[in-house]
Amino acid sequence: MEDVVAVVPLLTVLVLAATVALVLGVLRRSPPSREASVHAARRHARLAATAAVALGATAALLVAVREVGNSAPGGLGVTGLLVPIVFGVAHTVVLAAGELTWPRPQGEVRRARLVHRGLLDAAPRWLVRTAAVATALAVAVLAVGALMADETGRAVTHGSTAGGDLSWSTASPFPGLFYGRPAAIGLLTLAAVTLAALWVVANRPAVATEDERIETALRRASAHRVLRAAVAATLVAIGGLLLVGGMAMSNVGALPLPGWAGALPGLLTMLAGLVVLCLRAPGVPADSPTVPAR
Repeated sequence: MEDVVAVVPLLTVLVLAATVALVLGVLRRSPPSREASVHAARRHARLAATAAVALGATAALLVAVREVGNSAPGGLGVTGLLVPIVFGVAHTVVLAAGELTWPRPQGEVRRARLVHRGLLDAAPRWLVRTAAVATALAVAVLAVGALMADETGRAVTHGSTAGGDLSWSTASPFPGLFYGRPAAIGLLTLAAVTLAALWVVANRPAVATEDERIETALRRASAHRVLRAAVAATLVAIGGLLLVGGMAMSNVGALPLPGWAGALPGLLTMLAGLVVLCLRAPGVPADSPTVPAR
């Protein structure tokens, strides 16, 4: 029963996020650009983004289906925790492949800009700050969970002197090492592929256009897509741990709050992940020689 409680919110939020993002990516169409190079770049970016969501959702679904009927204690809970992380890793790998196959400059005359680009220079500042907050939250939840969990690593025990006698209460699931270890490994893997993808974005060929703002907007959109999924997956996974941890703490009396109140921070964190995943990437400037993206 504890595994079902742990996995259902994670799977629900992930499926909703992936469905909404995929529908937006497929249905949203942009008017054709006047410059052939910009049109090709935007089409390539759109295809890569759609494929990333589709393949990421497929990989996450395969992980979930593979563990259906798993009777091992805590097994289904670990699977539910890894589903959003697998989505984020697969999504990021596909985006990196798309950046590696970015359309090369065409024609007899080619231009190249000598510009130094840092790893996060193209990334939206608000998204970088959100990534930092998500990382700090992940470290805090995993560290506190490991310290407070009992010897099983998936439950919390709390003593109470209500009525004059010391009594102990135990509740699970709880984000101890049993859940925290695979979460940490998965999140470190996600961080590694995200940094690699951002490096590819920073070093891919520039789009052949005379409007520097278009090249900046396209590269900024690529960095946005990479960070968007990584941050969303982190928030959903950590939000799930925070949700079940808060409920367990409330159930044993360690928090003077009802169960729903203990679960609220986790639910809000997961909702934030859903919102981040659905935020569209920047478009081409409206007053440029091309028609802006919608």
